[in-house]
Amino acid sequence: MVDDDRDLCDLIADFLGEEGYAVTRAYLGQSAIDSARMSAPDVVLLDLLLPDVPGLDVGHALRKAAHTHDVPIVIISGDRAAIARSKTELSADSYIEKPFSLAAVQHAVRAALGQHNGAPDAAA
Repeated sequence: MVDDDRDLCDLIADFLGEEGYAVTRAYLGQSAIDSARMSAPDVVLLDLLLPDVPGLDVGHALRKAAHTHDVPIVIISGDRAAIARSKTELSADSYIEKPFSLAAVQHAVRAALGQHNGAPDAAA
């Protein structure tokens, strides 16, 4: 989970944790890249408007790295123009526009992981 809004990041991470997912939080783009280098996530929830490294650049870095090139990326953003750019530049797997419900996050994570019902079997 990558978002500089700590409250939102923590809310989503806590919710997914309660759903059985192991969630790593990053509040900055570089932290997300560094964390993914150490341990490839099963899915990335990525805000596009980060203060240090733009979310698109984080996504590109993940797509370029051998061990994360096929990790599903779910874009979370309130900026429609940024979402549109990410569709063409990043080929993200899914998009969630802010504001959103936690149910939408759960649905996007399950879809990205290929899950339809039941308990999670992978980390978020």
